[in-house]
Amino acid sequence: MLTTDGLRQRFSDPDGLDPAAGQVRRAQWEDKSLLVLLLGAAQERYWRVAPVSIDPTGEDENSLVLAAQRSAFSVEVTVWAGLQACLPTAVLSRVVDVWETDVTTWCASPGATVPAAARRGQFAMPYGPDAEVRADLQDMLETLAEAPLVPVRQTTTFDVAAAATRVGLNVLVEALGLAIPAVVKIVKGKAAVTEDQAAILARLFGVAVGDVLAAVNGLPAELAVELERPRWRSVWQTWAAQLRRAEDAVRFQVGARVFALGYRQTGTTGTPNWDSRIAHWLADHDVKDMSGGT
Repeated sequence: MLTTDGLRQRFSDPDGLDPAAGQVRRAQWEDKSLLVLLLGAAQERYWRVAPVSIDPTGEDENSLVLAAQRSAFSVEVTVWAGLQACLPTAVLSRVVDVWETDVTTWCASPGATVPAAARRGQFAMPYGPDAEVRADLQDMLETLAEAPLVPVRQTTTFDVAAAATRVGLNVLVEALGLAIPAVVKIVKGKAAVTEDQAAILARLFGVAVGDVLAAVNGLPAELAVELERPRWRSVWQTWAAQLRRAEDAVRFQVGARVFALGYRQTGTTGTPNWDSRIAHWLADHDVKDMSGGT
């Protein structure tokens, strides 16, 4: 049931499901990966989760140990309810199981009465194997919680294009040490800048570094949320591997191109359907179109 074919038989499209409480998903970023039970949405771009361990199972007094018949894993499974954390939606991969409400409710707020076919975990001995499992899970949760979000464009009255026209494109090219096309992309909001580059631009424009970062870097909030949905992860991961770039860089680069295309088509009026726009852009492009960067 946990093979790709088994998951497709059960969920049809395990990569396409939106996150929901009760789902067990793989949470992964770079070389850190673990199973988590989704307990509920924490914020628009975060989920409250509890880590799940199977082999080695491990347990402590704040965990819930499920019998084999209560999950698709067919072995005892531990939900570490005492290690709850808020993780970015962007680290969530495909659904591997869905558990009943009584399990999710208990793990969200452990009580005296445990669900059927489950038991409360036993105390973990200091420096014992259970404590080691708990420590490893804590470390992975902390790393996953720090996974980068898609930068969101902040509201600002600073007009980069107008400031660039005033200073002159040649001056920007010389100051940044970049080719003209790269500078044009920055000015048009199609490419992000580093903090060092933002400092150079701020000095030339006579504004604060924060004003430059707010005006140049980032995408609309609605687009950022869409880019971070699990349904797109396999694309970002596959392209990142082929391009030998970081997943978050590829995700942002595609988002910047989708945003630029949407802006050319509709300007600033209305709220685009970003789900559809990403799907259409991906249908018309492949990884070769990203070989030159954003």
